[in-house]
Amino acid sequence: MTESKKTLESEGTTARPKEKPYVPIENRPLLGVDEVEALTGVPAKIIRANVRNGLLKACLAGSTTMRIRRRDLNEWLDMLPAWRA
Repeated sequence: MTESKKTLESEGTTARPKEKPYVPIENRPLLGVDEVEALTGVPAKIIRANVRNGLLKACLAGSTTMRIRRRDLNEWLDMLPAWRA
């Protein structure tokens, strides 16, 4: 006969996995490329190209995770040319 697996509830403990607090995208000082894309509507491909070309500043969190400061994003958005019809 097989034994049933014990769970935290069956053992009577109340330990829960640590949950990250939710911070709305408007209040985050650092944004990932996907978040910048969602916030601005500018495709991620264009955002990465502007980082590579030095037009948009970004920092690395770890070895490959690109993060963009909110103030750098705002400066970059202000530099974009206006559409004139």
